[in-house]
Amino acid sequence: MSIRRKAVVITARGRNTFTQAQVSRLERAADVRFLTAESPIPVDDLVDMLKGADICGLTPRSVPAIDGSWLARLPLLKGIAVFATGVDYINTDYLKASGIALSHLPEYSADSVAEHTLGMMLTMSRRIHLSQDRVRGRVPQGTSVLGFELRGKTLGIVGLGRIGTRVAELASAFGMRVLACDPRGKSDPHVRLVGLDELLAASDIVSLHMPAKWQGPAVFGDDELGRMKPGATLINVSRCALVDPYAVVRAIEEGRLRGYAVDDVFPIAEKDDRAARQIAEGRLLQTGHTAWYSVEVLERGYDTWVDNLCGLATGEPLNLV
Repeated sequence: MSIRRKAVVITARGRNTFTQAQVSRLERAADVRFLTAESPIPVDDLVDMLKGADICGLTPRSVPAIDGSWLARLPLLKGIAVFATGVDYINTDYLKASGIALSHLPEYSADSVAEHTLGMMLTMSRRIHLSQDRVRGRVPQGTSVLGFELRGKTLGIVGLGRIGTRVAELASAFGMRVLACDPRGKSDPHVRLVGLDELLAASDIVSLHMPAKWQGPAVFGDDELGRMKPGATLINVSRCALVDPYAVVRAIEEGRLRGYAVDDVFPIAEKDDRAARQIAEGRLLQTGHTAWYSVEVLERGYDTWVDNLCGLATGEPLNLV
């Protein structure tokens, strides 16, 4: 008789996160406990919650960093399933060295994030956010909301994975010319593959669709922004850590960059008067990491997450990083 593995799943709503069918699947696969956490869990509390577990299911909301600071205190843990695609908040080298398997959700939010990218492009090009502010009296009535059309413009996509490919398809429907830079990029009828220098120099809008690395440096700074076409717009639905925020503020201030849209909290919004002014003027747009958040994504995500947890529990892991 095989030994049932012990699993702990931590979410904002605990057991109520899942349908009864999903709960039944998990209970058949493992001895599972459902715990609740609506905010980041202190390390000591997290260790107590996971003590004795062989596998666990975690969300970035309650566990924003997965590293040796607490994993070292859980020698029984051999598998983690995260409710996320990106793993830049996880020390994957530590997991590998410790023999801890990691499953993620590689495809669940690609359509939503791609559509959000187009939404950000339209917001920046049509000044939708600034028009709203003007109507509501949040900015002076004389504030210009003059926009520009996407048709005929060149979009440069850095990273042609699932999301980047979908963005290219959507942008083509708007009549945009699409360039892409990706060493692993495959031929695509909507895209012409080019080097990064050509992409930056030719693109009216540059959109980042690349993973960030664990505690990695910014990959877009003064040099990269300086190679962009004057007056271009930068869109970042990946991770804010990819782009140097001070370099962006300087580029906008000097008129080299038309604007910057990021699906995250802009880290220096409260520290730099120039950044605060650019936000008020609509040249900096933040959407607080909501690109993935849709009804369909949650439905797909929970199903795949349960698949991943069951796979870890039964020794047949899925979607390993």
